[in-house]
Amino acid sequence: MERGERKRLGDLLPEILKAVGPKKRNELYELTEAWGRAAGPEVARRSRIVGFNRDTLTIAVESAPLRQEIEMFRKPEILAKMRAEYPRRQIADVKFVLKALENT
Repeated sequence: MERGERKRLGDLLPEILKAVGPKKRNELYELTEAWGRAAGPEVARRSRIVGFNRDTLTIAVESAPLRQEIEMFRKPEILAKMRAEYPRRQIADVKFVLKALENT
């Protein structure tokens, strides 16, 4: 593309997604693995990562009692473990949301 030549966003989007896609998938896989180790097998089985925006990791949990237990009693411990398990990015906070999980 020559200087000053314009392209439509729709024409550029496939190139951008192709370049960014695998990196995001790899990061999600690595985060999921780290989450499993940090949260422990029982919590990891009943939760999943749904987002990582800026420095906040968002985790969906399958029930209100589990969410309450984690937030009231285990959040500092899990956050510290998550930071140790995934040092590539700064994790300032973990937010838990209630969401039905699919059986996968």
